[in-house]
Amino acid sequence: MPTAINGSVFAGFKRVLRKGALIFALIITILLSMLFYQYQRSVESVRSVEHTRQVVAYIDALRTYLLNLDTAVRKYTDSQDPTDLDPSLICRQSLCPSAEKLIAISTDDAQIARLAPLPGLQAALETGFSALQQRAKAGVDVTPQERELAGFDKSAIEQIHRILIEAGREELSQLDARETARIHEQNLSSALLGIAGLWTGLTLFGLYRETQRLIRAGIHAEDTIRQLSLRDPLTGLVNRRFLQENEKHLIAGAKRSRTKMAVLAVDLDNFKAINDRYGHAAGDEVLLASAERMKLLLRESDVIARFGGDEFVIVMGQVDNAEAAHEVASRIVNSLSQPIPLAEGGTAHIGASVGIAMYSTASDTLDDLLKKADTALYAAKRDGKNTYREAEDTSGE
Repeated sequence: MPTAINGSVFAGFKRVLRKGALIFALIITILLSMLFYQYQRSVESVRSVEHTRQVVAYIDALRTYLLNLDTAVRKYTDSQDPTDLDPSLICRQSLCPSAEKLIAISTDDAQIARLAPLPGLQAALETGFSALQQRAKAGVDVTPQERELAGFDKSAIEQIHRILIEAGREELSQLDARETARIHEQNLSSALLGIAGLWTGLTLFGLYRETQRLIRAGIHAEDTIRQLSLRDPLTGLVNRRFLQENEKHLIAGAKRSRTKMAVLAVDLDNFKAINDRYGHAAGDEVLLASAERMKLLLRESDVIARFGGDEFVIVMGQVDNAEAAHEVASRIVNSLSQPIPLAEGGTAHIGASVGIAMYSTASDTLDDLLKKADTALYAAKRDGKNTYREAEDTSGE
């Protein structure tokens, strides 16, 4: 039973660790994937915003250029001053915006199609403006028709403005749509992160509960193993290790009560003959019966242990004097001399030899008392068995 419990505990810990590792690996993978996706989307959003800002700025620059062009022509038609047509007042020649470049930086196919007429319109407008500049330099008066830029140019300006305004609105609309989509995706990612966090919390709580259960099972298994290591598996009595671990407690109890302490070493007589005649199963029955009979003769405060084979030790922590220990020893001898019926039929006849050692000095240890009791036990064996003897007091008291 302890082996099975212990095995299941360690197997359970391995399962928890394996399960936890897999779950955390999955969670980390999901979180990293989501963070990478969010990063990619943020980079794309920043790039999109920057591109839209660039396109809108270029549209505004182109509109400003065309407005300056139109304003210069109108001033000239009113003042007939050639300086009003000075190109430096309109834009720097090297930096004048062009419809071709606007189309080049646009990425949306619909937007490119919308801007397609601009290069031709701008070229026609600039051609008319150049012709007007040449007439002004030559000192030729402009006709009313020329003052209106031949009508075609005015309509071209209006058409260009309309296209540019529509293009700017479309860019802003697309930017707003992309931003809305990004916010939606960000909210969705936040919700997924929240779910992942909740899942992580629940997983941690589950693993914590499982670990607690396994720890309790491990403590129980360890306690069970320890208890079994302190007891004889056949009779259920405590063993030598138990007495050694509780030596201080047993001796301290006798000191506190100001009474004597007695150690009785009990050895079954003729036990080997039972094993030889009836087998080891019968021998186990005799050991169990002997243990039960001795327990009936002892108090609850007394401790009886099996040291192995047919050897038992009794520790009487509180006895008034040696006569009380002698009385218990006599009862044990008489009880174990009675026949013991066997399950397979027949009767076992054994006896018992008992050695008694009394705690006499403060320097006595349990091991000292056991040695004295063993010496007294061998003396009882020499005197014919089925009797008891007390070890001599060498303390001088």
